[in-house]
Amino acid sequence: MTIRVVLGEDNVLVREGVRALLNSYDDIEVVGVAEDAPSLLAAATEHVPDVVVTDIKMPPSFQLEGIDCAHTIRDEYPGTGVVVLSAHDDEEYAVALLGQGHSGLAYLLKDRIAQGDELVRAIREVHAGGSAVDPAIAERLTGSRHADEEDRHVLDMMSKGMGYVEMAEVLGTTQEAVDRRVTELFQRMAGGGGGGADELRKLHAAVVESTAQADTLKAYVPQQVVAGLAADASIAEQRELEVTVLFSDIRGFSTLSERLGARDFADVIGRHLQAMAECGAAHGGTIDKFQGDAVMAVFGAPVPIEDHARCAVECALAMQERQDQLNEAGWGIDGVDTLEVGVGLNTGIVMAGAIGGGGRLEYTVIGDAVNVAQRLQSEAAGGEIVAAASTVTAAGVTDAESIGLRAVKGREEPVEVYRLRRTGI
Repeated sequence: MTIRVVLGEDNVLVREGVRALLNSYDDIEVVGVAEDAPSLLAAATEHVPDVVVTDIKMPPSFQLEGIDCAHTIRDEYPGTGVVVLSAHDDEEYAVALLGQGHSGLAYLLKDRIAQGDELVRAIREVHAGGSAVDPAIAERLTGSRHADEEDRHVLDMMSKGMGYVEMAEVLGTTQEAVDRRVTELFQRMAGGGGGGADELRKLHAAVVESTAQADTLKAYVPQQVVAGLAADASIAEQRELEVTVLFSDIRGFSTLSERLGARDFADVIGRHLQAMAECGAAHGGTIDKFQGDAVMAVFGAPVPIEDHARCAVECALAMQERQDQLNEAGWGIDGVDTLEVGVGLNTGIVMAGAIGGGGRLEYTVIGDAVNVAQRLQSEAAGGEIVAAASTVTAAGVTDAESIGLRAVKGREEPVEVYRLRRTGI
């Protein structure tokens, strides 16, 4: 007899990997896949499978969609078992899934997918009407203050990977009796009855939502700022810091925008900015802002870095190398062959912190050091890195060519400038 499975997972690589794994078994067939909670419920309605395998968190909100879908599916299709896969090594998530009184459910850690037949065992168990909990979670639950000696015995058997058939044999009872005992056990751990499990589930939903909001915030606010604010809110207070500021810019940007359609142009710029941002993050920089095709990165704020100048120089070198790699790989768009980037660096004192007004604040750095870095970027030709003497000295750069003094708009004193060779520091 073939067990028909619907698989819910938003990560396409994981989804296709699990699909291939399950289809390799003679008694299992994946009949449908879904990438979010609504499409998972729709696939369950369309196929009415024997088993649904779902991630615990999926779009649209990345909360506990897997648990919600599991309960909905078990309510509407009692003959369909559900296996929830989770990256959360926390017993309370298992309680939230199993504590409402449903059988035919399993909670399994994603790490088990690559470990033998754990996932297949769970699928077969829920198909037979039983329930299962990940051995690591079950083992931890044996020490729960809610569990009495009989509970611990049941959990100990589950932690060893025993199914309802084996447990019934050990206990000298029926599978139905084992199911009732497991259900009652999880209800007690949930605080008594399904209502307790509901409250527990809501609590975890709030925790997950908070995490999701923080993850979303990181897409709009520099990650270092989000992390810094979480650790110490005073990080947003304005303060003087010595930092190194980096500006990069594509040469011929305006001409490029004229030649390309809006979609192709956005694709090229998006790929370039992502690569530059990855270089910045890899070298400890904070991406302050994107301005068209330009990138502004700060080294030494909001989190101070002792060797910020050296980190910035290494980042600039990595940016040029990465841009070369993008060019060598090809852009796959007519009219785009080679893009060249100019980079400017300057080290100095800035005012760092939350700056703005009218109800809108932005963490950034301002001051003469920023203006100089931006001016030096305009001095760099495509493929070049130009740095102020302050950066060359602080970073200990030995392979640099002096290109003299440069006047900076709005500044009385000229700046001594160097062109860094791309052989490294």
